[in-house]
Order: sequence, then structure tokens, then C-alpha cells
Amino acid sequence: MLRNGGFGGIVAGGSVAELLYVQLRGGDPAGELKPIQFKDGTTPDSHADHALAKLRELAQLFDQDQTPYRSLVHPMWRTHYGDYDHLARVKEWSSSGGVSDDFVGGE
Repeated sequence: MLRNGGFGGIVAGGSVAELLYVQLRGGDPAGELKPIQFKDGTTPDSHADHALAKLRELAQLFDQDQTPYRSLVHPMWRTHYGDYDHLARVKEWSSSGGVSDDFVGGE
């Protein structure tokens, strides 16, 4: 967004000076800045460009009607449930092996 002029008062095409995490834990100090150190001479700009390209790729993938929205993306972790998995009825469907008597369709 920054590099494409998404913020008022910041010229499009600007350079990303730094990428960092902000660790929030409460207490004093309330937050700690954790700069990201890049390997192989890469820059924050190249990482920002790469992240935007991957986001666009993902958005285009999910813009296709045939792309499923999977509840459990990594089956090797299917016993670890997320905060919203109960909304997808993951445990119920997992116990049936994903097969339902009500299923109508091709094999």
C-alpha cells in the first residue's frame, strides 16, 4: 500500500526503510520493536514487492469459483484446532471422515 500511494501525504513509489515486528506484552515498556534482519542482501523493498505479488496471486486464486475455502489447510495439523474451527463443524466432519449420507454429487 505504501509503495503504491495508499497513504495520503506519502508519494507513490517511495521506498520501505524498515520492516519490523512490534512485540506487545503489556507492562513497561508496553511494546518492543523487533527489526527484521534480511539475509543475502535483500531489502525491505524487495520483501514488500514479493509480499504484494504473493497477495495478488492468492486473491486471484480465491477469485475463481472452483477454488475451495478449506477449513484445515494443513492436514498434518488436523488435531490442532483454531479459534474459529467450531464454526466450520471441523470436529463433526472429521469424525465422519468427510463423508455424509446427505451428499449428492459425483465421485
